[in-house]
Amino acid sequence: MQDTSQIANYDTIFATGNFSVETKLNINGVDYGEDKLFSIQTTPTLFKDVPSVGNCTSAEIYIVMEAPNVAIPKMAMMKPYIRLVGETLTSDWLQKGVFFIDTRERTDYSNTPSVLSIHGYDSMLKAEALYPEDDPGNYPMVDTDVVDLIAETMGIDVDERTYDIMTEGYEINLPATYSMREVLSNIASMYAGNFCITPL
Repeated sequence: MQDTSQIANYDTIFATGNFSVETKLNINGVDYGEDKLFSIQTTPTLFKDVPSVGNCTSAEIYIVMEAPNVAIPKMAMMKPYIRLVGETLTSDWLQKGVFFIDTRERTDYSNTPSVLSIHGYDSMLKAEALYPEDDPGNYPMVDTDVVDLIAETMGIDVDERTYDIMTEGYEINLPATYSMREVLSNIASMYAGNFCITPL
């Protein structure tokens, strides 16, 4: 669950139970509001059919929007946001993750605006790459250090709550020829847990 205590007015409005939710999407630094968005759906599911451990699942995003007048490149960064609108207060925006475009498809119509359908993944997809080359003399390495190295390679930060769980200090041998996702899956299994990207 995201910490909303630093989002101005969010917790105050939420506590009233009387609010609506407003959405916007930032693509490559450009904001698109609800007047341009038809739908946004994210699927952060960790489990396929039944609860299990050792998963490193990428969250996905599906967007249908009015096609903008500017070109949107493949792998463009996307950041969805929400905010609460109460009777007298509006909260600041709460970011709901970072995604990268995988596919996009434009449909043109004669009498209505063109529609752009976008599918994307979060940063976990970067874990499909091979574990970074490293000095064998550094191994065995403590599990938290391995996670830190993978996160640095992926260009993300480790959620501080991860360290509250990873307290056993398991030693990991150099995982040469393994993908970073495979290494994370093995570590997650050691703690009977899973890895996912925390929404910012």
